[in-house]
Amino acid sequence: MTTPLTQAETVLQRCWDHWQSLASRRDLQPEFRALSTLRKRLTARLFSIAVFGLVNRGKSAVLNALTGEERLKVGPLNGVTQQPQSLLWQPEPGIPWRVRLVDTPGLNEVEGEAREQLAWDVARSADLIVFVIATDLTQLEYQALSELRTLYKPILLVLNKCDLYSEAELQAICAQISRHLGWVSPQEILTVAACPKPLKVRTHWPDGRITLEWERPAPQIEALRGRILQILQTEAGSLLALNVLKRLDRVQAQILEKQWQHHARFVEQWGRIFALGKGMGVGLAPLGLDLLLAPLLDGLWLLGLEIRLHLPRRVLWKGLWRPLLLNGALLLLAEGVSSWLWGDWGNGLLPGLVAGISLYRLGSLAPQVLSRFAARAFGLEAGLRALIGRERLAMTDCTASLPSSLA
Repeated sequence: MTTPLTQAETVLQRCWDHWQSLASRRDLQPEFRALSTLRKRLTARLFSIAVFGLVNRGKSAVLNALTGEERLKVGPLNGVTQQPQSLLWQPEPGIPWRVRLVDTPGLNEVEGEAREQLAWDVARSADLIVFVIATDLTQLEYQALSELRTLYKPILLVLNKCDLYSEAELQAICAQISRHLGWVSPQEILTVAACPKPLKVRTHWPDGRITLEWERPAPQIEALRGRILQILQTEAGSLLALNVLKRLDRVQAQILEKQWQHHARFVEQWGRIFALGKGMGVGLAPLGLDLLLAPLLDGLWLLGLEIRLHLPRRVLWKGLWRPLLLNGALLLLAEGVSSWLWGDWGNGLLPGLVAGISLYRLGSLAPQVLSRFAARAFGLEAGLRALIGRERLAMTDCTASLPSSLA
């Protein structure tokens, strides 16, 4: 039985094998490093979870509580986390996944635009996003969540510092958040206390002394830990495969764009030669033969581009068949108009002009076609479609408008 992971491995291997002949190109080294990273992630079964949110929400404390170790620095000042930091975590015996937890810089840190961009880069590469808040949503948190949902990744919304609120207050906050977002129910908001407020403890000693000391209660992290374990046991394979294929789609689009830029001079000259040749051939050929010559020259033009640019098989054909049909219809129309206006004497002038210009114009559409239809090669489109249909968490619609209460 084909699993999402084996399907992703097959598609990735096909892409890797196809582009290996270009591995020595210096301008393509970032893309090949990205492909290598994706292969390693699939081989190692490495599941990535990014903790996201604004500053001073307790993101690092949540990760410390989740792992049961004080592995990340925490503090009351904004911007304690300056760079993304990752931890390897083994949730419990029997989970066949290596889990990488990534702590990200706060989104709203003053003069922290570069660190904010780093956080977004981590979110794009993560398989699961944990978004930490500490009270009702601010406008910036609402906007950040809306943008994160455009990545089509599952998001766990975590309300930290729940020990500061009564049960009634927690229910009211969760209900308010649910109304603002519209895509999460109050019961789906995970309440935790990663670093509970210290409590004053009275101690009675045998000698009659009574002392008061501050002690910090154990973290309350069970809701988040349980939800992550559930995802690892039931959905991790689909999520990892989906994320790998989506990133592979972007990497392949970048390779195709660089290929087009690298061979831009050839592409321009190739288009001019065939546009001129098609225009002259259609203009000089007898009526009927020109209609056979036009698609033949179109095919040779496309074949030359595919060979020189080392494109996946038939990717241009699949993207340009509609414009090619339109060009054929325009040619037929030009033949009719020319015969009606000038008769046999000028029968080939207008069709030749239309044929040449239409082919040259078609060359300007090819880069857009490459980017749009990159996912159709190597089974990538079929894999993405199957996984997105299977992964319901990622199929939420991010179209809600900003609530007036947050404006």
